[in-house]
Amino acid sequence: MIKKYQWWKIIILILCFFTIFLVQQQNLLKPNFVDEQDNFVVAKNLINGNKIYTNIFSHHQPGTYILSAAIQKITKPNSIEILIKRHRQFIILWSIVWIIFITWRFGFQMIGAMMILELIKNKYLGSLFLAESLVIAPMIYLVLSFLENKLAKNEPFFWGLIAGIVGITLAPMWPVLALMILTFCWRYRKKAKNIGLMIGGGALVSAITLCFINISGYFENAILINQKYYISIAGGGNLIISTIKSLITPFFYLKDGLNLPEILLVKFFILILFILLLFLIKEKKWQKILWILLILSLVNLRNFELQKIYYDGFHLLIWVALIITIPFYFLKNKWWILGLLPIIYLLFLNRESILNKPDYKQDFEIYYSRIFNMSEAIRTTKNESDSLLAIPDEVLGYWQAEISPKGRFIFFYKWMTGVDFLKKEQLNNFQLNPEYLIIKGDEGLNLAETLRKYTDFSYRGSESSEFFIRTDVYKNFSKEKIERLNYYGLKAI
Repeated sequence: MIKKYQWWKIIILILCFFTIFLVQQQNLLKPNFVDEQDNFVVAKNLINGNKIYTNIFSHHQPGTYILSAAIQKITKPNSIEILIKRHRQFIILWSIVWIIFITWRFGFQMIGAMMILELIKNKYLGSLFLAESLVIAPMIYLVLSFLENKLAKNEPFFWGLIAGIVGITLAPMWPVLALMILTFCWRYRKKAKNIGLMIGGGALVSAITLCFINISGYFENAILINQKYYISIAGGGNLIISTIKSLITPFFYLKDGLNLPEILLVKFFILILFILLLFLIKEKKWQKILWILLILSLVNLRNFELQKIYYDGFHLLIWVALIITIPFYFLKNKWWILGLLPIIYLLFLNRESILNKPDYKQDFEIYYSRIFNMSEAIRTTKNESDSLLAIPDEVLGYWQAEISPKGRFIFFYKWMTGVDFLKKEQLNNFQLNPEYLIIKGDEGLNLAETLRKYTDFSYRGSESSEFFIRTDVYKNFSKEKIERLNYYGLKAI
């Protein structure tokens, strides 16, 4: 195997992996993002013996929760810092494993595409433990093997397995998965064994997933509420209209996308994709053209605001990944060297990330010290039966303080206020008088009257910290508990 896969290629792979490590180690504690933290909290609830969607609300798919539970079970993080680091280190390892597989499966020219993606993806939060980050590489495999239309003997099982993993991780991929699965069945309609293997792979993932979820809660939270409320609020209404809009996304991206260096490179690959399509037109490969355009459209049904990156633009991540990787797949193997120029360009842009040692202490202070201190203040002063409500999204408080939410909401956003029964349920949770509150904004719940029952605390001398303890509870605090609050920077106003 090593002789067949030349030594120089192995050396290049090792150098690539070392570069990925040097770049991504800068992002082990930055930035701070609630979608990632939601994965940790729900996963911890799963570890504590509760099935997903039982006593904590979530409109996301269960894949990231199940995987996070496994990571936490194995690594046993005992602080926010270790928790974040272990999950993001897993993303680095996950990426490296998939790079090895994709270059082996589709040819060494893919190393250029995968390295470019690794050096760009941070602009779309690709180093964080998010559903999007986890399904980038699996989606590349599914799409390229679908376009290739040539699977090895038992590969249909693996293909179905990966499709199942993507499906239980990121719901917006369902339309493109449905397209590929139905086409797969049509292509192999005379080979029932391949269809059976593909279905078997997906069924295995589904069977394992069912062990960890409350089925009725899943359909209410992640299906019904998404379909009836969240999708329309998020602007993803009609599938046909969204697909048509998405078809012209590359043109809008060229015209309106950001002009950051990394984004200019994405624009360059859009132009390369157009050139590829022209060659396919010349060769009259109409079916291949149709598949490429349909797939790119269906993976980008959620986001057309191309002048956004980071928190507002991370939904573009998988679309960007395919824009980069599809053209490389069609290159002849010897043309992999074309990837060197953009890689050198990106390495120059990331030279500080490569050369400078990360300052994790400073990163933690900037991104997590506030919620860590508030969480520790709760953890060291709470009783076993006490509860917390955090609005809209200080979810790490539940993990670090080891405290339950009052009710089933660990986050509560403005869109949820527009769902009448969710709003009523959350208002009722406040009437049950949780002992602790962390409130950045009331998200339209009008909590002024409720907050009169609470004592407000400043944090490190600020006028208002958005931290509250129920007044009747605080009045009974011992001198020792008050000193603990002060130690973590909290003083009653």
